Amino acid sequence: MRALSIVAVVLAGISFIIPVVGVFTAIFASVLALVSFRSQATLSGIAIGLNLINTAFFSPSLLLAEAGNMMENGEAAVGSIYWAYIGIHVGALIIGGALAYFKKGEEISS
Repeated sequence: MRALSIVAVVLAGISFIIPVVGVFTAIFASVLALVSFRSQATLSGIAIGLNLINTAFFSPSLLLAEAGNMMENGEAAVGSIYWAYIGIHVGALIIGGALAYFKKGEEISS
C-alpha cells in the first residue's frame, strides 16, 4: 500500500501542471489515496491535501466550467460545480481520517 500512496502523491503533483484533465487526475489520485489511507495515513493525507489545494485554487478549467454553468442556468447554480469537486476531496479526507482513526482503535485493543 505504500507504493499506492506514493503513486497518489506523484499524481497529485502531476495534476498541478496538466491543463484540462488535471481536475480529474486529482480526483483519481484522491481515490487512490483513500484506498491506501489505512496503511499510509501521512502520505495519503498529503496527496488529498495537495489535490484539495489544486482543485480549490489552481484550476482555471474549473472556473471556466463554472462560468459556463452560470451562463446556462443563471444565478441559481452559482458554485455548484466548484463545491461538488471540492466536496469529493473533503469527503475523501474525512473518510480517510475515520479509517485511520478506527485502525488505531483496533491496534490499541489488540
